[in-house]
Amino acid sequence: MRAMVELGLVARRGPLSVALIAKQQDLSVAYLEQLLHRLKKRGLVTSVRGPKGGYLLAKEPDQIPISDIVLSLDGAPVMPNGKNRVSRHLTPNGASGAKSGTGKQTARHAQQIAHAVYRCVHERLAKALDAVTLQDLCDEVRESAQDPLDHRYVFHI
Repeated sequence: MRAMVELGLVARRGPLSVALIAKQQDLSVAYLEQLLHRLKKRGLVTSVRGPKGGYLLAKEPDQIPISDIVLSLDGAPVMPNGKNRVSRHLTPNGASGAKSGTGKQTARHAQQIAHAVYRCVHERLAKALDAVTLQDLCDEVRESAQDPLDHRYVFHI
């Protein structure tokens, strides 16, 4: 997300190198390259080769919802009936391995509650992420910055 904000802050001014973004955000270049590759595959950034190359946003910052970035980096959310944190301790039939009918019923009830909580939180989180764009984050960073952010970048013409 921090790399995307860096790209958003200089949108329309030319590509930023991975090395510069990594330095500005105190990230490993190798790690950042992996993240940018995922973002490129999802069509959120493009790359320019060559000595003055780097990465650019593929769209305007106000056209990139934060949800797209999160999905690109973290993958599609897994629903509660899939293998994830909510259901990983349950056996394939949905029971916790208890032998008695009461144990199975209790496990099923607990699983239903866990699924309801997950769905409720997931739905609200998805709406919140859809409502915020990369431009919103860039504006927030500009407003809270003590110094002008543009002085950090050198652009070659």
